[in-house]
Amino acid sequence: MGEKSSEMGENEGNSSEKPSKMREKEEKALRNEGKTAFASKVIENVYDLIKADRRIKYTQMEDNLGVDESTIWRSIQWLKQNGYIPKEHAKVNGEWQLL
Repeated sequence: MGEKSSEMGENEGNSSEKPSKMREKEEKALRNEGKTAFASKVIENVYDLIKADRRIKYTQMEDNLGVDESTIWRSIQWLKQNGYIPKEHAKVNGEWQLL
């Protein structure tokens, strides 16, 4: 039993790095296929609102979704980190840029 716990420890160390990279690849592949891999429904709804109206403002998103400004902000950050919108210059001339 001692050997199994040491083997598990080694596998756990490697598996903690691999899933994040695998998840990134899977999400990218899903985006390329037109499918979604959003962390939550709110994030998906924020992305859909931006796709529908590239000039939408935070307050309009709040009103449409019935959530707090901080929730919108976190959703935008998630979209930036996961490659749905650019990390820098997400808005150019008041218009959201999508990748």
